[in-house]
Amino acid sequence: MASKAAATLLRRGGKHFFTRYWAAKTKSSPAASFAPSLSSFVPNPAGTGAKSYLGSSRLMSSDVTNGRFMAYSMLYHDSVAFLVSNQLGIPVFMASEPKTPADVAKEFNLSVRAASALLVTLCRMDVVQVVKDSDDSVDDIVYGLTPSAQTFLSNRKDLACVSPFVDTFTTNFITPEALLECSLPADEKKDIMSEHLEQDDETVANNARHFMAHMNAQSYCCAKALPKALGLDSVNEPKTLLDVGGGSAIYSIEAIQSNPNMNGIVFELPAIKPITEEYIEKAGLSDRVSVSPGDFFNDPLPAADYVLFSNIFHDWPDSINANLIQKAYDCLNPGGKIVISEILLADDVKSSTPAATSMNVIMLPYTKGRQYRPKELFRRLQKVGFTKPQVINLVDDYDLVVGTKA
Repeated sequence: MASKAAATLLRRGGKHFFTRYWAAKTKSSPAASFAPSLSSFVPNPAGTGAKSYLGSSRLMSSDVTNGRFMAYSMLYHDSVAFLVSNQLGIPVFMASEPKTPADVAKEFNLSVRAASALLVTLCRMDVVQVVKDSDDSVDDIVYGLTPSAQTFLSNRKDLACVSPFVDTFTTNFITPEALLECSLPADEKKDIMSEHLEQDDETVANNARHFMAHMNAQSYCCAKALPKALGLDSVNEPKTLLDVGGGSAIYSIEAIQSNPNMNGIVFELPAIKPITEEYIEKAGLSDRVSVSPGDFFNDPLPAADYVLFSNIFHDWPDSINANLIQKAYDCLNPGGKIVISEILLADDVKSSTPAATSMNVIMLPYTKGRQYRPKELFRRLQKVGFTKPQVINLVDDYDLVVGTKA
């Protein structure tokens, strides 16, 4: 079975480039602990064997090398190695006990050389760790999963497992040709997101189940962090969180579970409403989280104290997002807050994290949107009347942009 999976994977054409785990921003969270830094490929220009920081703005004049540019081209293969390993199921295979490259090679019908190369790369990424070294050959090292990989990669049935998110990039891998194709002027192509919304209700619902699994994997740590980051866990009077396009209700469920004073509304398409209700019922929160059917392009939003847009704005052009901001302002109670959760570009662009710039490119084939900078969102919030705009870090490279209705 494993060898058949390997053969299928090798035959499969790809279009999309997985970059989520390139994030160089170091955070003290389990999700970030196996995210490798881009800088780890760049040799020290002075030749000392140390690593130089890839994001530095300049090198000393006589020490300038081409290392960083070579690294940018080679990082492609790191991502491929991670994607292949996840798709084959190497983390799942290694969850029970340490393995050697020979063990992995036998299980997945690979050469020992190939299995060893994959494991070395996964070790640098902190997916696996050395349990027993070998002075004779890297092919004889014994590896085990790291604690973070045990949590987020070893059990596909676990809500915390990030593999469904990773799978999306395995099956939609971006090649240079595909990137050029999806970089045509917006009026000459139709993005995947818009195409999906134009399908019949049954198809929309079927696609939604797959997409929710993808988004749950992406949103798990963010949803866990939301109540504390936004202060929902300490609200001392009844408040309502409205999650626009909330899908599986993962954010609403975490927010409501954090505080008995919180109630939730998920605003979703009518065809998706029954699926969202399944998630809410499974969490035992049907009495505190409701689903309001509607289309956020055309319908007003229900009244609330907090309006959350999580990974929404990067999907749509600026004109639509401006309309969503206005709708949020109109539906909020006085003193209410709009909350925009995104991976943000830096205000100066240069300081942007690899995750932010990569996500900005990822949007090209899928959407008509992009990643924003904080100051851009501040201007748009203030234009409709929001005050006190601020950025609150959520987790890893995700931030909340928050504005208050006067």
